[in-house]
Amino acid sequence: MRAAKWTHDLAAALTLAALNVWICWRLFWVEYTSAFSSVEGFFVGIARYISQHWSDRSWWPIWHCGMPYQDTYVPLLHLVTAAVTSLAHVSAARAYHGVVGATYSLGAVTLYLMAVRLGAHRGAAFLGALTYSLFSPSAVLIPEFGRDVGGPLFSRRLQVLTVYGEGPHISAMALLPLAILALQHAVEKRTGRAFALAALAIALVFLTNVPGTMALALAVFCWLASQPAKQRAPAWKIAAGASLLAYGIACFGVPPSSLGTVFGNVGPMHSGFSNSLKHAPYLLPGLLALVAAAGYLLCRVRLPLWARFAALYMVLTLVLVWTARASQTFELLPQVGRLHLEMEMGVCLLLGGIAWAIYSLIPRWIRPVVLVLFLAPVGIQIGHYHERARSDIQPVDVRKRSEYTTAVWLERNLPGQRVYAMGSTSFWLNAFTGTPQMIGCCEQGEAMPVLSNVAYQVNAGTTPEQTAIAKTWMQAMGVQAMVVNGPDSTDEYKDIKTPERFEAVLPALHREHGDTIYRIPQRSTSLAHVVRPGEEVRQLPAHLVDPADVARYAAVIQDPSRPAAEFEWLDGNRARIRARLAPADLVSVQVAHFNGWKAAIHGTRQPISADGLGFILIRPECQGDCEIELRWTGAWDWWIALAISLVSLAAAGILLRRSAISRTV
Repeated sequence: MRAAKWTHDLAAALTLAALNVWICWRLFWVEYTSAFSSVEGFFVGIARYISQHWSDRSWWPIWHCGMPYQDTYVPLLHLVTAAVTSLAHVSAARAYHGVVGATYSLGAVTLYLMAVRLGAHRGAAFLGALTYSLFSPSAVLIPEFGRDVGGPLFSRRLQVLTVYGEGPHISAMALLPLAILALQHAVEKRTGRAFALAALAIALVFLTNVPGTMALALAVFCWLASQPAKQRAPAWKIAAGASLLAYGIACFGVPPSSLGTVFGNVGPMHSGFSNSLKHAPYLLPGLLALVAAAGYLLCRVRLPLWARFAALYMVLTLVLVWTARASQTFELLPQVGRLHLEMEMGVCLLLGGIAWAIYSLIPRWIRPVVLVLFLAPVGIQIGHYHERARSDIQPVDVRKRSEYTTAVWLERNLPGQRVYAMGSTSFWLNAFTGTPQMIGCCEQGEAMPVLSNVAYQVNAGTTPEQTAIAKTWMQAMGVQAMVVNGPDSTDEYKDIKTPERFEAVLPALHREHGDTIYRIPQRSTSLAHVVRPGEEVRQLPAHLVDPADVARYAAVIQDPSRPAAEFEWLDGNRARIRARLAPADLVSVQVAHFNGWKAAIHGTRQPISADGLGFILIRPECQGDCEIELRWTGAWDWWIALAISLVSLAAAGILLRRSAISRTV
């Protein structure tokens, strides 16, 4: 009997996987697609850099004037892509598309397995997963998404993956059902092995995507609310314990310092969420309380566990998405509108269950006819999805894209020099090269508030005075060149207004495919400068910067009468500065300051702090020819996070060997 069930599950899984592979098969061979407006360029860039710096990536030098690697993005998808890149000897772009093609194809499989584990009949689970593969309820329930994707005949999930580049989110969605499956397994078996597997499954989601983790938290809550009365307390204990162990496992990948940066950026990034906290903080707890009450009532009417879970998850996510339709004004959770894709899981499972219930009522002798008739709409939808995939996954010759030609020119002619780029040029710059950017990706990891002010000064100004101010800001930020996208550029956004205004202010270095690369006048390409006390940019309350300080600082570092300071990267974590100093001189380094930076002269530690821009400021107290070693030793919690992850992994390993845990849990 058990063998027969395994055979049925394997057949269903292979069928669902094959169907989805057939829909998105172009992802497995395409390198670059025409979707240059998508953010997948950033993800390709992360994987590309990792594949070239496996042993030297604790500091990330190419975005935000430098940042800890853990602050770039949660790491799992990028590590897998980088591993495929290195092992298969393919480009990071090709590896990325292959990996996300696989996670897209497995999404329906994991949904099927979860439904079966929650008690759904295999026929109902298969029909639910098949519906999930060939129908997008969000295109029907939310009009703007329906208009965007072109109607209910097309896949919103595939569009979000291919057109908008949400590979991490789609990958987390494929893992989410496994976490619910593992939690249910842990509640039923009460073994150490099952508990550890639940923690590992949750950790995988946590390490893949932040919105996916938020969706998992909501799913776990709905799963808990769906539990029968006798199972509810043990389920809460197991879910809480597994979640705690899961974060311990993931701690090194997403340490507390990185979480602090992300949470600190929530307010500035999500004004709608800030408004909801300020004006209606009771709405989200109230909504969760209603879901919990609904779960209790559904248990009373003896609706099956899988149906209770699907119904609660559908309603909760749908309400959250609907309330976030004007997300800049109001949303109950940050970016909760993106969870319309998770909402589709609940809807499709319910539709599959209803279809199976109707099929079960049909006399047996008619069922073959019904199945044959059912194949027609399935075949039509497969055709629709396949054709739309062909439209959205169009290979492109990158040599005809300005994003590519600009990136190649910068790497060949200004290697290692910081540039200012925006729009899709910024998205894709590091997918092709290792050129450092002043900004880059992603806002949630940004630790220098001044960067957004600089971007506004550069992009929005239109007058000669504003253009001159923009030039001063870029000099102060250590930018050596800027990319301006003209009307003929293939850049998808063209964020800089009146781009021709820079022609009278900056020397043009290169023009190609509508892009112009301008040189920012700098005394040298060094990121280190000798300044005197009082000439550094001061720190002011609330992250404010005095423009007069910036102008004075920019003038000082351009002054040819000042001693020069040489700056050289020795590797990804160490730099050497050489300068002729007076005892009172300071050394300003245009690299983002974090507490893990240490400065030393002949092994003697030197005082180091952040200036008002957020750059490193060293007080060397050295006279004559001085050599300063600057070393990144990791964020303040680097060793703590590593220890927590190692201990948690060891604990999970021990639990995997245990046969049982207390039945009182």
